[in-house]
Amino acid sequence: MTEQPIARVISADSHVMEPPDLWWNALGKRFGERTPRLIEEWQGESGRFFYTGGQVRRLMDIEKDTEGRDAIEAGYLPEKRIAFQHDAGVSVEIIYTSAMLAQLRSPDAEVLQAAAMVYNDWLYDFCAYDSHRLVPIAVIPMHDPTWAVGELDRNLARGFRGAMINLGAPVGRPAYRDPRYDQFWARAAEAGTPITLHSGSGGFDDPFHFATDAEREEGPGILISGYNEIMVVLANDFIFGGILDRHPALKLVCSEFEISWIPYFMYRLEQMQDAMAHRLRLRRVAERAPDYMRRRVWHGVIDDRHAMLTIPAVGASQVLWGSDYPHVRSITTDTPRVLARHFRDLNDADRDAVVAGNAASLYQL
Repeated sequence: MTEQPIARVISADSHVMEPPDLWWNALGKRFGERTPRLIEEWQGESGRFFYTGGQVRRLMDIEKDTEGRDAIEAGYLPEKRIAFQHDAGVSVEIIYTSAMLAQLRSPDAEVLQAAAMVYNDWLYDFCAYDSHRLVPIAVIPMHDPTWAVGELDRNLARGFRGAMINLGAPVGRPAYRDPRYDQFWARAAEAGTPITLHSGSGGFDDPFHFATDAEREEGPGILISGYNEIMVVLANDFIFGGILDRHPALKLVCSEFEISWIPYFMYRLEQMQDAMAHRLRLRRVAERAPDYMRRRVWHGVIDDRHAMLTIPAVGASQVLWGSDYPHVRSITTDTPRVLARHFRDLNDADRDAVVAGNAASLYQL
């Protein structure tokens, strides 16, 4: 294959960097110490920490991207973000949260729902600066499916193109396969709205931000467990749990897990369906289990070095490239050239689909 220039690039997974005082300014008088906020001391150590509503995370002192730009400002000032896009050669970004990924693990549903509404309002204003280039994805906690439907509708009415939910059902709530969530899946399917399961929003913490060295020692195993959590939710809830059968128009996005795990996962799905169904007492599903991954789920990739081995297995039509900007692993300059090199083994049509066309179709850009 050749490295032909790429005419259009859409990042299907980019992020804002919310001002850390966003929630305190909006909710502090209402919720007091229950409010997600900055704190300056934790377990006897001074520094900059963020209370998520359930945990405390160290704030990382990353102020510059790999090219020396102020990535923090590009995370919360839309004019800086548009300038970055022009410099990097990115046409459109699908915008996700940063700070609310950890907040979704909070057990305080009342505060979390209020915090999500504050964030969604702030993101709306951020993306309204240039709604053609900045596409907002709402954060919707799933503690109360009826509330979640209302918040989905509130944001769809003002142009949001998708919603990110907890990676798995919140602690203390039934699994997603429980029928009480069906009202949410049905509404998303009816609206054609993609629903995202994003890494870092599930039951495992983000080890990059642990507050203490003792916690950090457990980081490698927790990171691996967090990445593997997506397989548990897909298998138990969306595939064998019957969600995708009950809601055939539902669009599901798995974001920031990379894609090289998918062939192994599809093999295990097939093995369970063929050789273990009786012993596992599996629910009978409408399709071959691996085919849900090929037709019903979209998969985010950033810089997976094994992507070329995986894309033929899952299909180029289901893969969405994302930059992860402004997080530290992201591509920051000359993105079209970098992507042409990264996806040089794809034919031009498949490459252009992965780096722009699939996202444009999925999010109706």
